[in-house]
Formats: sequence, C-alpha cells, structure tokens
Amino acid sequence: MALTDTSHRVFQRGTWPGTVSLRRGWSRAEARPWNDSYLDAHLRMVRGGATFLADCARRMMDLGAPSVLSTPLAASARSPWEAAGFTQHLEALLEIDRAAFEPFWRFDYNALQEATQATARSSLFVINDGVDGFTGYAVVGYGHAISYLQRVAVHPDWQGQGMGRSLIRAAARGAKRSGSKALLLNTQSENSGATTLYESEGYVLLPESLAVLRIS
Repeated sequence: MALTDTSHRVFQRGTWPGTVSLRRGWSRAEARPWNDSYLDAHLRMVRGGATFLADCARRMMDLGAPSVLSTPLAASARSPWEAAGFTQHLEALLEIDRAAFEPFWRFDYNALQEATQATARSSLFVINDGVDGFTGYAVVGYGHAISYLQRVAVHPDWQGQGMGRSLIRAAARGAKRSGSKALLLNTQSENSGATTLYESEGYVLLPESLAVLRIS
C-alpha cells in the first residue's frame, strides 16, 4: 500500500509576516519573509509531498505573501516543487548578472547553481522591482565559523539607489543568524566602486589576494 499526499487543511502556527510553521499530519514546512526588502515567502519543506507544498503556497498567499519561493534546490530535489507548480526564476537573475558584469565575470546557470550549492546551507536574497521582476540579488553560503558572500549583482538601471548595500547587509544578517563570525567575499581589485562600498560596510582587505590562472 502506498501513502498518498491528499489535499486537506494546512494547520498554521505563527503570524505572518513573521515565521510561520505549517503542518498537516506527517508533513511539515516553515515559511518566513525572504528578506527585509523582499517580503515574498521563503518556504522550507521539512517533510511532505507536492500536494502539501501546493497547499502551503496557497496558504502563504492567502496570508498576504505576493509569491512563494523555495530554498535553493539541487536538481534531484526539485521534483515535488515542480509538481506543485513552482518554476525557476534563475533566468531573471542571470539577466541581471549579464547586465552588471563584464563577459568574463558573468555567471551562467551552472555558475549560479554552484554558488548556491558551494556550502551545505545558503540563502538567495533578491530585490523585487515592484512589478514582476527583480533589480538585484545576492547569494550567501553558510559555514560553521565563516560564511561566504558568493555574489552580489544589481542591474545597472537600478544602481546608485542603495540596493547593493541592502543586499550586503541582508547577507551579513543571515551570516550572523547562522552563527558565523566572519563573512568573506571576492571582488576584482580594479572595481573601486565595489571595494569602496564593502569598506564602508566594515569589510577589510586580506593581505593575500586571489588570482585566476590560465594556460593555453
């Protein structure tokens, strides 16, 4: 006999937009605002199936969340989410990356996936453009004592409005909540604008720089 995931009422503990625990029988999930700037729901499934995920998403939107986003998912973990109607928005983030960086430094799909999966836990912070797209994003990976700011990108049309600073601060808060004592990042030495921004947020240059090596 197989257990089926049938649609029934989802029970809620907590008040949105705070942290909300969702359950139905054996199934469990948790939701919170994505970050301070982007109040769509960040849904983390503890256990359950596609129908439970779909019902959790409907509950969160009934509570006022504009949309519901998953945690960063490996390909092997996406099936129940996709069956529940979730789709990827990574392409929109890659469009920001292509506009913000020179070709050599741009992320493609694989690079963005690697950034979200480089550590056991990570968060993807995004800023909504107020319509149906995004203006910027950041990826932070959590380690035990050290976290890593893997990427910060803001579309050039939206730069100069404090969005990069907001993303950096959101990442720092996430790292602090995770228990990390330091947050590391890389940026090109010639990118004086980024360096100035990071230094104004309390970051300091390490004595030894990194280099990309090539053979041809």
